[in-house]
Amino acid sequence: MNENYNLFYFFKQFPDEDACRKYLEKRRWGDTPVCPHCGNAQKIYRYKNGKTFKCAHCGKQFKVTTGTIYENSNIPLQKWFLTFYLISLSKKGISSIELSKAIGVTQKSAWYLLHKIRYMLEHRNSDNQLRGTVEVDETYVGGKKKGKRGRGSENKTPVFGAVQRKGRLSITPVENTKRITLEPIIHKRIKGGSHIMSDEWWAYTKLDKDYKHSVVKHKRKEYVRGDVYTNTIEGAWSHLKRSMMGTYHRPSKEHLSKYCAEFEFTYNTRKKTPMAKFNQIIDKNLIRVGYTDIVGTTSVRIKSQKR
Repeated sequence: MNENYNLFYFFKQFPDEDACRKYLEKRRWGDTPVCPHCGNAQKIYRYKNGKTFKCAHCGKQFKVTTGTIYENSNIPLQKWFLTFYLISLSKKGISSIELSKAIGVTQKSAWYLLHKIRYMLEHRNSDNQLRGTVEVDETYVGGKKKGKRGRGSENKTPVFGAVQRKGRLSITPVENTKRITLEPIIHKRIKGGSHIMSDEWWAYTKLDKDYKHSVVKHKRKEYVRGDVYTNTIEGAWSHLKRSMMGTYHRPSKEHLSKYCAEFEFTYNTRKKTPMAKFNQIIDKNLIRVGYTDIVGTTSVRIKSQKR
């Protein structure tokens, strides 16, 4: 880790709530506050407390946290920022138990906080199509007990992935690995005419209609043929599984898409500095996330979660 990017550096940059608020205002608005209710940027008045604004156009009050992930949160902004920073420093993610100790909240609050951030990443990660040379593959993760290995693994959830050579990764949990399931995802996430590399799984056999398609034949113990290989996506799967098993300990199917979104963000920003990652997370925060967004309409015993 670069010695410039550590907790001392963080607290030097963000010593208190006021510093965090001012930084967020700068990232969100620059020098001119904009009303989140009507979009007006003219005649915005700041109250004496320094935190609250009033729009002369619509007459409504607002704060820099209005319409963001922080709105109505009881957790101080500095602790939100510290959580973002710890995520930016980590290569394998951070568990709710670790976070609760780091920022001084209950494990239940840390679990909920992390899942709000993962939900934000899931809905705010780039949806730009991959292009050029793209490797595709599936893997199986999760499950509370060991099952057979390979496609169709028991107790596990299939995850489809595509990675652009020297570019972004895109992954998502899927119901199954049938052609009817994977093809629409491929067409949505990979630009037509791209060169797709895959193994010989039958779900990929008709991709040559819209893509250039090359196959590496793993069943014949062929793993590389010139520039035809799926080593990049398989390497990403290795990192994903180490993260899932080492930090989150087999996350449930219910929340797997959010864990995948966090991993996707970490993978795609792996070459950036912690502060650049931190800013990228902050710039995604224009989204409200409520309790039902995380747990749905059914009750969940959060205290039993260890991830």
